[in-house]
Amino acid sequence: MAQLAFLISLVALGISILAYQEAGGTKDLTKKVESLREDLRRETADGLSKIEKALRSDPAKPKP
Repeated sequence: MAQLAFLISLVALGISILAYQEAGGTKDLTKKVESLREDLRRETADGLSKIEKALRSDPAKPKP
């Protein structure tokens, strides 16, 4: 009986691997990650640009 359960589990594993590959597999995930990285780079650059503008726009404070 244990052998039959093991055989069924191996068949189910094989079917799940095929379904995962058919659905896009890691290729789809790689594209999504790259898209998120690009968005993060843009947001970081925009944030740093705003910080730079804020720091440069402040008038120089006189030293006491």
